[in-house]
Amino acid sequence: MTIPVEYNWSPNRSVRGDRKWLGFDTIAISCIASTCDFVVLIGASAAGHLLYQQIGSGDATDLSLYVGVGLFIATVFVLAMFGVHAYRPAEIRSVRRQLPLILALLPAAILFFIAVALFLKIGTTVSRGTMITTAGLSVTGLLGLRLFWRHIGNAFSRARFPSRKVLLICPGTMQVEPVIQRATQSGLSVNHIMTIAESDLPVGGMGEAYQRNGIDDVDEVLVAWSDYGNLRALEKCLSDLRQFCVPVSVMFGGVVGEVVEGFAQTVGERRAFQIHRPPLDFFQRLLKRAFDVVFSIAALLVMFPICVMVAIAIKLDSPGPIFFAQSRKGYSGRAFRILKFRSMSVMEDGGNVRQATRNDPRVTRVGGFIRSTSLDELPQFWNVLRGDMSVVGPRPHAMAHDDLYGALIAQYASRRHVKPGLTGWAQISGCRGETPTLDRMADRVQHDLWYINNWSFWLDVKIVVLTIRTMFDRSNVY
Repeated sequence: MTIPVEYNWSPNRSVRGDRKWLGFDTIAISCIASTCDFVVLIGASAAGHLLYQQIGSGDATDLSLYVGVGLFIATVFVLAMFGVHAYRPAEIRSVRRQLPLILALLPAAILFFIAVALFLKIGTTVSRGTMITTAGLSVTGLLGLRLFWRHIGNAFSRARFPSRKVLLICPGTMQVEPVIQRATQSGLSVNHIMTIAESDLPVGGMGEAYQRNGIDDVDEVLVAWSDYGNLRALEKCLSDLRQFCVPVSVMFGGVVGEVVEGFAQTVGERRAFQIHRPPLDFFQRLLKRAFDVVFSIAALLVMFPICVMVAIAIKLDSPGPIFFAQSRKGYSGRAFRILKFRSMSVMEDGGNVRQATRNDPRVTRVGGFIRSTSLDELPQFWNVLRGDMSVVGPRPHAMAHDDLYGALIAQYASRRHVKPGLTGWAQISGCRGETPTLDRMADRVQHDLWYINNWSFWLDVKIVVLTIRTMFDRSNVY
């Protein structure tokens, strides 16, 4: 079972300092990349004004207005990109991951500016043609920068990007590949791996063993542990590591890993970890509900033409109703009827519901497309407006599946501490689609519980933005 870890997990920074890339560390590169975006967006706004005015009237005036427009749009866009951690060196080099973010956040920043301009009654001073030209130049400039960063990354190789060299210490029975993958996502480069077991422990110190495994060549030590029947080996390991002037971080898996990921508080001289956060207070519920209502209304207005086309396609493709309603459990276990576009030739509900599988004969031709693109979920914005669901939260399952998994997974019922959502932390973390095994569902539950225990308004915004990116991946949905 995989323990969910947020992408920005990072141990303490090494006292030896990060490795450099062209003389800059991770923070400096993020600042350089964001500053370049800032300059490009301001320049695109000014250039868009000059270009459109020269083509339209042959005279470009009041350039300062559009420099100000570019300043506003650039500020909103750069802050949003920082909010989703898009300026990390590993992220900025990936055009595939950057493109959806640019296409989502840049139009949002422009629309936000237009809304502010209309509210301040200065919308008539801004040319629509200039804004369209500015948007085109901005997208071109931002994508050009991404290609430049990728070229620089390829030229100096991935290993030259800032990363902290790490000695990984773990039990011999642990699978190290998932740990290395997580370390890489967090800017760590595992240069050496040392496995230890109870029988390997000498009577004296282990200093020579650490030196043989490269401790003098790394910036820090990462101990990954899940062998709780062998705590003596861990205690001996940590004790002997104190003689070396390198920082040591310990990462736990299993039940201990779940506990230490909770909110930490001081009780006397000890640290306690809160594994279940208190319910959202009145202000938090109000903020989340306001976001749900505003976002749902905007989504329904924007997606209305698509909804009409989907409804017509469903009606022409196969006999039956356009919408499909099914009973689900919501907040505190209260039942509600979830609404979807019909994607199957059956209307299963009640105590016998079978999950969709790959090449499922029940899925219609139109249904296969709208399921893989999540268009079948659009009517659920109505459930959000009614208050049955939220935009972000654990995905609700059919009653039959709820009863089954509730009996098999001890923490399953904890998912109902918040309203179910259209999307969630589990969905953007790879737990989307069918759950053919109990471990797959348990993994999804762990991600849902992490979301509940770490909820914030900005986490909801981050999940919505990342959902747009994951919608391009249709491999696990059918």
